[in-house]
Amino acid sequence: MKNIIFWLRFSVLNFFMVSVLGVLMRYKIAFSLPMVDQKHVQEAHSHFAFYGWITQIIYVLIIRYLQGILSEEQLKKYNVLLIVNAVSAYIMIPSFIYKGYYWLSIAGSTAALLTSFVFFFFLLRDLKGKRNLIKSWFLGGLFFAVISSAGVFMLSYMMMSDNVTQTLYLASTYYYLHFQYNGFFIFSCIGFLLLSLRNIGAEISEKDTKLIFWLLFFGTLIGYGLSVLWMKLPLWIFIAIVLATIAQTIGAVKLYMVVKQNWTKVVLSFSALQRFVLMYVGFAFFAKIMLQLGSNIPVLSQFAFGFRNVVIAYLHLILLMCVSVFLLNQILATNVFKMTKPVITGLKLLLLGIFLNEAVLGIMGVLSIKYVAVPFSAEILLAVSLLMMFSLLLIFFSLKKKSL
Repeated sequence: MKNIIFWLRFSVLNFFMVSVLGVLMRYKIAFSLPMVDQKHVQEAHSHFAFYGWITQIIYVLIIRYLQGILSEEQLKKYNVLLIVNAVSAYIMIPSFIYKGYYWLSIAGSTAALLTSFVFFFFLLRDLKGKRNLIKSWFLGGLFFAVISSAGVFMLSYMMMSDNVTQTLYLASTYYYLHFQYNGFFIFSCIGFLLLSLRNIGAEISEKDTKLIFWLLFFGTLIGYGLSVLWMKLPLWIFIAIVLATIAQTIGAVKLYMVVKQNWTKVVLSFSALQRFVLMYVGFAFFAKIMLQLGSNIPVLSQFAFGFRNVVIAYLHLILLMCVSVFLLNQILATNVFKMTKPVITGLKLLLLGIFLNEAVLGIMGVLSIKYVAVPFSAEILLAVSLLMMFSLLLIFFSLKKKSL
């Protein structure tokens, strides 16, 4: 697709827009901004982060992967889907900030959600019969994106019927979030990782790839139960959830071993900064897996879901430190942009900002057990958000296309 460079740059702009909304939220917490409704900004922030930034760049990178498989004519329909998703995402920002959930914001989010259905259908049809080990990760990810919609439809039904029960509301919300970030986002990222390894000549057996895929797939499918452990579940369901978590852990360890076995090729092909980013993301993914494993312990699970700071820290760990950093690095690793000093500086500052953000949220989460407040936490988090916003702005304006 000829305009792939535009979409890559556009995705970085979208990441910057997510950070702007984050700064707005943090400013309102630290200082007064009466004209803005915090809940509405939060809804705009979360929806745009999911659809405008993460989903959009996953689509772009999947289309780039398809360039070597499908013809330009076949790729045209995917370009239309990129436009529909982008327009839908940008409708969400002003509409959610203005009034929260109402017909325009619901129309925007529904259009983006339905786009994932069509993208999945097209990909399933176009890759049918093509022997490719990577495709299962993208199809698996989009499968989770599609089934996550059940949570959204349940929430919409409850709001329309004006029959909202707290238990079902939380269960539906966590259902959607779980299959988005543990399913769609993580599976897509693993697909891009394995594709990057394959492109540098790494040796990954078909047996290992399939085993890792199915361990993580069924682990994610059943692992939704971790999000609803606060409900009274029968013993056999709890045992199934524990086994699913163990399966995910084994799959993650096997994925780590694949990277470790090919580390010599990674060193020869990736820059020192790229290798550092891979370890940075790997650490976040490892922390996610360990926290999942630990959340099978009822006391830890109650703590995790009982404190807002802990939930926010966990979501940021996955969405920011793991997924977003990895996807931004994938944009830079496409080798279509010059890795100039400002781009490298911007990336380093962003990594620092995200680490500080996670550290502060983590400390706040741990101290909240004893109901101890971190002094000036709102101001510190605002400063960290500004650091992330300016680092993304620096990266965006410094992206220069490589001369052919």
